[in-house]
Amino acid sequence: MHIACLDTESTSTGKYNEILELAIFSARGELVLNSLYKPRKNRRWPHSEKIHGISPEMVQDKPHFQDNLRKIQKIFDRSDMVLGFALTNDIQLLEKSGVTGLAPERCMDVRDLFWAVYGEELGMDLFHVPSLVKCAEHCGYEWEEDAHSAAADAKATLFCYDVLMKLFIKKYNLCPIEENQQRLTDEQINTAWQYLRSMVETELLHKAMEKAKGWLFLLQYPEGYSLVARKKPLKPKQQERLTELSQEEEAPVEENPSENGIMVAGIELADCSKGYEEMTAYFAPKLVKREGYYKTLYQLDKEDIQHFQEYRNTFEA
Repeated sequence: MHIACLDTESTSTGKYNEILELAIFSARGELVLNSLYKPRKNRRWPHSEKIHGISPEMVQDKPHFQDNLRKIQKIFDRSDMVLGFALTNDIQLLEKSGVTGLAPERCMDVRDLFWAVYGEELGMDLFHVPSLVKCAEHCGYEWEEDAHSAAADAKATLFCYDVLMKLFIKKYNLCPIEENQQRLTDEQINTAWQYLRSMVETELLHKAMEKAKGWLFLLQYPEGYSLVARKKPLKPKQQERLTELSQEEEAPVEENPSENGIMVAGIELADCSKGYEEMTAYFAPKLVKREGYYKTLYQLDKEDIQHFQEYRNTFEA
């Protein structure tokens, strides 16, 4: 299997971020590419320079990245897998710089692999994985030079990949590995790669579902009712008041609501944003039109309030 293990160093200048260095290793540890590039737009990058040590003077006479784009593209075109650590950042930067064909199914983030192997042991989740330096430490890698040059980081990433893939396969009992096997077969790699993608997709879905959850509350003001969305439930005293109101036979309408609003009803939803949009659309015909008023208010009746109380939804990825 042809593998391109890469790392980039850049100006880290936000919208105008540009590549300063790109290093690529093959699966056998051969340094396929290690080049510096002169950015087109940036003249200085003091913050990132302190990290990777690439100064404007070092790239003054170097080509622009786009000048070597054809050569770089050929390396990726013949690669079956693209490896990196925190790879999304590198891929976005490469695509912004003109590289094509870096589809997600071709890319493996070694950071995800580190999480899959050591997540439980180190108490980390997919979204809070330590740095490459920490990963290399757990894999027993000895740095020959300081981290944060593209070549040094790409080399360390490839080492971690080799170690972690074998541990990953054994941990989840994905396929047999010979005790003294030096290199994984394409079949072993593809089996592990597919399983890792499935694990990451499941974790991302779980995170999205948790993020989507929330509460919708209906508040009554002197001028009408207002919808409020919250990620967290009410405090105990607020919940107690809401429970009392929900148990009343008649629609929970206060005769003299305060300027701060009276809590009328609250519902927990699987997708709070979706619920807010749908309830806003449902209440739209009852909108109170008042110029310059900072709240969106509705004139609701008992049926409207009952509809709100009975509303539920599901999360759709």
